[in-house]
Amino acid sequence: MLIKQKLLKIFPSLDLTKLWLAQVIGQSGQSMYHIGLLWITLELTNSETATGWVATIAYLPSLVLGLFAGVVADRYHRKFILMASDLLACVSVLFIPIFATFYQLTPTLIAINAFLVMAAGVFFNPARDALVPQIVPENQLLQANTFIQTSWQFSLLIGPAIAGYILEKLGKIHLFGVVSIFYLVSFVFVWRIQSSKQESTISLPKDLGLKDILEGLVYIAKSPILLPLLLITILDNLFIMGPAIVGTPVFIREELKLSAAAYATTEFCYAIGMIVGSALLWKYGQFFPKGKTLLLGMFLDGITFIPIFIVQDLLTLQITFIIHSFAIPFLIIPRAAIIQELVPQKLTGRVFSVVNISVVGMTAVSSALTGYLLDIYGARWVFLMIGIGGGVCGGIGWIFAKQLRNYNGPLQKGVK
Repeated sequence: MLIKQKLLKIFPSLDLTKLWLAQVIGQSGQSMYHIGLLWITLELTNSETATGWVATIAYLPSLVLGLFAGVVADRYHRKFILMASDLLACVSVLFIPIFATFYQLTPTLIAINAFLVMAAGVFFNPARDALVPQIVPENQLLQANTFIQTSWQFSLLIGPAIAGYILEKLGKIHLFGVVSIFYLVSFVFVWRIQSSKQESTISLPKDLGLKDILEGLVYIAKSPILLPLLLITILDNLFIMGPAIVGTPVFIREELKLSAAAYATTEFCYAIGMIVGSALLWKYGQFFPKGKTLLLGMFLDGITFIPIFIVQDLLTLQITFIIHSFAIPFLIIPRAAIIQELVPQKLTGRVFSVVNISVVGMTAVSSALTGYLLDIYGARWVFLMIGIGGGVCGGIGWIFAKQLRNYNGPLQKGVK
């Protein structure tokens, strides 16, 4: 009985555990897919610009469909949406090994495949978040959401490690077959979930929720804290995300002359730093003002890329990425907490959607721009430039966004 009680503290419900496993396996497959996608594009085209455009296309579904996916999650059977998302991704991923074996694999086909796979993923997350209250009691929601969020960090450990092994032993094409299996296993775990509340299918409104979306945008525009938070988030991701995604494989292949397996193990380093940073915030975060922590995290998120300019070997690069990723939780965790505390519950989903689309949108733009800059200046100079730019974003927020900088808790009710 004592053992059962301890397990329930870790795994609040059997269905939640199934959802967590589906998340870990599905996101591990997604991280493996990204590694294989960018590397095979770089090898096929031998062009940093083309690789940047493929990375951009992979993020377009979130930009185009992100807000609509939230409306769909509110109006259709959430478990069905999760299953459909996994199944579409499972089938779509298989087109790469099929075309590589029987037809000619081209950059255009790779880009189309990236769009389909990532479009499936766009609908998964909002449906997952909406399903959680249906499978756990209300008094366990905080614990349940914390539990679900750990799946991302575990997937960053598992996915790159497996990708590195497969790339070394079996090759790039076989990697996509394994990714397809991962999505299928995630599908099975979702299928085994038994929702505790009855769901009803509701038809979409004629305006597809555009009035509700506009309400969230107006709320952000009027907030003296959320508006500068959104603006510096957009600017920071314009500098940071493209080089982090596109610049890493280019640096490893072109500057260090290493293989795809080295790229996969380097991605693994992100999880190490983020886990350490998250643990530190978990234990001591309440002692630091949220606004200052966020802006410090943004500053560190930029300047920790600068040392890559002088890196000459894989080990030093990986240590640099661990240090860099240590700063990421100091940016994203306070940002989420600030939104949760400031925004009324009825608007929280829409505000998070706007912030997420801003991140994804700038990631798409930054990826395309990075590919172009890599062709002109090379990876070392690009990391130096974006490191300085990212640091400047944190400095701008610190100087000009004074209410955000001084924020450390909910405002008075009248402000909300």
